[in-house]
Amino acid sequence: MDCTPATECEIIKSVLPFEMFFRGTAARGIFTRMIKEKSYTRITLALDIIRRMEQGAYAGYHELGIIKHQIGLYDVITVKTSPTMGISCNSPLVPVDSGNICWKAAEKIRELFGIRENVHITIEKNIPVKGGLAGGSANAATVIRMLDTLWSLRMSDQQLCAAGREVGMDVPYYFTGKTAFDTEATGILEPVATKLHFDFLLIIPDFGVATAEAYKGISYPEIGRHTEQTARQRNAFQADDSEGVIRAMHNDFELSVFRRFPQLERLKKRFMDIGCLNVVMSGSGSTLVGVARDADHAQWIKKNSAEKCGVVLSSSYTG
Repeated sequence: MDCTPATECEIIKSVLPFEMFFRGTAARGIFTRMIKEKSYTRITLALDIIRRMEQGAYAGYHELGIIKHQIGLYDVITVKTSPTMGISCNSPLVPVDSGNICWKAAEKIRELFGIRENVHITIEKNIPVKGGLAGGSANAATVIRMLDTLWSLRMSDQQLCAAGREVGMDVPYYFTGKTAFDTEATGILEPVATKLHFDFLLIIPDFGVATAEAYKGISYPEIGRHTEQTARQRNAFQADDSEGVIRAMHNDFELSVFRRFPQLERLKKRFMDIGCLNVVMSGSGSTLVGVARDADHAQWIKKNSAEKCGVVLSSSYTG
């Protein structure tokens, strides 16, 4: 799927369940319109850093090659009409001002369609912050979709993709969801058809890794050497070959992030030793993703890990 601004974006709509409420305020004689929706996130199972782009509109960004896989972990987003723009969140790690990516998404839609009405966005956070799980991007995509409904905009797939891209490189993926190959800055986003289902352990250290810091640590001679492995994983997904998918798991960010945080490499080895079929860092970290044989095996590994870190069990998104 080509998501560059110059070409038509053919993102397949994947509408997630939502609830819509109309609440009257008798004293004011007005109605507050409100939508509540789950915002599912993703992990990365293969990630290549191909090159730093030196020219064009996205100079300074990096071309990537990522296999993204949506999972059942989600935040809950509520959007309601409001006299002023606002945002609130149950996590102190999430900004609640115009620096929040959801706020930016709302402002982008207001700008594109000339809408004056304000909204208040509430985020019930379950997805780890700065964990390489792109929870913020998932939330931004959810907000764009919700505003499309709230304001009856009837945005096309191309408009959803373009608006998301202006907010963040990881946002357009969520309009496809499930399993996809994504290069982000160069705009190639292609769904990967598969029937595979996995059970995961999300191994969450007590610290996060800022994406900008992960990029600063890149050693360019080391990266982009495993693109054939990514291609094999993509083919394995399409062939419903779970063993092939697991064998091909890798992440170029581990090279730089593990040097800075060697405890992550030790944690990866520990969960491999306990029984994970494979372990890989998601995105730019710090969350590690372990694959189990099934849900019972995942529970057993969690029980026997004896590690001072968070472990959240999840599985492939089936919605």
